[in-house]
Amino acid sequence: LGVMSVGIAGFINLSTQTYLNVTERDELLANARFSVERLNREVRNALPNSMREASNVTTHCLEFVPITTSTVYTQVAVAPEPVANTIDVIPFKISDTVDYNCNDCGDVVIVYPLNAAEVYQVHSDTAGKAFEIENYPATNNSEIELKQTAVFTEDSPTHRAYIINSPISYCLNGSTLKRYAGYGFSAVQSLPPSSGSNSLMAEELDFASSSFTIVDASLRRNAMVQITLNFTRDGEQVVFDNAIHINNIP
Repeated sequence: LGVMSVGIAGFINLSTQTYLNVTERDELLANARFSVERLNREVRNALPNSMREASNVTTHCLEFVPITTSTVYTQVAVAPEPVANTIDVIPFKISDTVDYNCNDCGDVVIVYPLNAAEVYQVHSDTAGKAFEIENYPATNNSEIELKQTAVFTEDSPTHRAYIINSPISYCLNGSTLKRYAGYGFSAVQSLPPSSGSNSLMAEELDFASSSFTIVDASLRRNAMVQITLNFTRDGEQVVFDNAIHINNIP
């Protein structure tokens, strides 16, 4: 009986440990999949050429600007034309059933951004590619009213105008991945943003082997973001290594 008890106890202990290992692995996978899927969805909706990344010894951040909505413009003041405070556009919506509306809402209209510096510029200048919206609809739904008279530096080949609001950052810090939102534009990327709100997306990450890498656009394809996240717990590792293609074009 003693020998049988020892054997049965060992079998039960092995089965219990196997169950615990499988449970921990499932929890690690679920945690990893949620954060990676959320990141994938948001990056795919990023404004073209708004991606930028920066890092130091303890923090690595990926920053981008999500698109609120977009439209096609029919008339816009482009240098050397005189400044204007309106853009003529084709009427547009924020979704299939909701009309876009802005009354000093903090949104920004941007035309043909080719690099991150043009996206994160001061939006109250009189020349550039991004300016704050004062009102839409203004006198009618075919016109975006700007906060100041301004002139755009370049025309979009497709006459595309994007509406944006504020950036989003995903930051690796130690063993955590956090999402930052609700903060303002800055020419210099913060590590991490000091204002706005943040939410914990994932834990138990290996900082040294996790990274964000931006692959610039080429003549054959749009820009891409290479993401490597290494989740680890009690010797178990789950590595997500995938490339996110930026579908939108300037």
